[in-house]
Amino acid sequence: MKLIFKLTSLFALLQIILCCYGDSSSDDVTTLSNEYAKYFSISHKESESTYIIVNESWSGKGDISRYKLVPRDERESGEFGRDEIPVPLKSVVCMSTSHISYISAIGEESSVVAVSGAQYVTNTKINSGLSSGEIKDIGFETSINYEMLLQLSPDVVFTYGISGENNIYIDKIRELGIKVIVVGDYMEEHPLGKLEYLKFFGTLFSKEAHSDSLFNAIKSRYLIKRELVADVTERPKVLLNAPWKDIWYIPGVNSYMSHLIKDAGGQIILSKEGDYPSYPNSLEEVYIEAEKADFWLNPNFYTSLSQLEAGNPLFRRLPVFIKGRVFNNTKRNTLRGGSDFWEGGVIEPDVILNDLINILHPQRGDGSKLKYYTLLE
Repeated sequence: MKLIFKLTSLFALLQIILCCYGDSSSDDVTTLSNEYAKYFSISHKESESTYIIVNESWSGKGDISRYKLVPRDERESGEFGRDEIPVPLKSVVCMSTSHISYISAIGEESSVVAVSGAQYVTNTKINSGLSSGEIKDIGFETSINYEMLLQLSPDVVFTYGISGENNIYIDKIRELGIKVIVVGDYMEEHPLGKLEYLKFFGTLFSKEAHSDSLFNAIKSRYLIKRELVADVTERPKVLLNAPWKDIWYIPGVNSYMSHLIKDAGGQIILSKEGDYPSYPNSLEEVYIEAEKADFWLNPNFYTSLSQLEAGNPLFRRLPVFIKGRVFNNTKRNTLRGGSDFWEGGVIEPDVILNDLINILHPQRGDGSKLKYYTLLE
């Protein structure tokens, strides 16, 4: 499904929050500004209350969700309001594999009691729990096992939001009295924006100092890698993705992959200005421009040149195909369809960037073995 989102600035988000909750004139609110992430913020009040604010722009209504974090030992009754979250979290359900990576990075895998789509998980500890039965698979949006969810009674279900009927399950979970936090990490445009959700999860698990330190260390490594190719004058032209039913989606210049490739010293063919994460193009339109490509990256699910050729015999005529410069981010995929590029990769943007630099500018790279990418043969 093609998702179209209109991005809003963090400043505008905070203004909306303050207006909605009547704090615009208060001096006792401190909001921690994110460096890159746009779809969440964290605020503290003088009374020591902490709030997580989520910008749910995918709803098309500009909705804002605001959660008060309450130390669980302050409530002897164990009862919390609908928008109150007991912290630190002790038991959670992850509807996206990226959530697992953030939680794992701060050492809280033991809190995960269930996931959605066990076959797509690459994390070894979570897979071990799934194999032993300690961690459950609650199913997908339209086929969630609500009875199992009630029995597990997690502190929070972490999910993601898209517009339309696919969001109905979120309301159903809330009707059961189970708290849901919709996480917008997948909407973030910048690799370090995705990484910054370490702070989001770190706050919910009362590990702010640890998550901040981790974020800063990874960010530093990313920025150092970026400097290696910051002054390159010749930027290789990159053909990205592959057609799906004769439609070839190319990400816009502000997208996640565009930032990575730009920071690695490359440029994406047919990438356009604008707010949309990707643009549909005809196979013919992209094929003509593909003649100029120096590298071909992320060709969907293809894992060999012979598969690409079988998909469309025209591909074998492209210079980039003939020269054998086709790489896919499938090196750490699992046999059941899991992609560690989209799971573990969210907390390793520095490693992904290092892969891309070694591909696009090997003379400036460190020559290390690629972790997420593989050369198609």
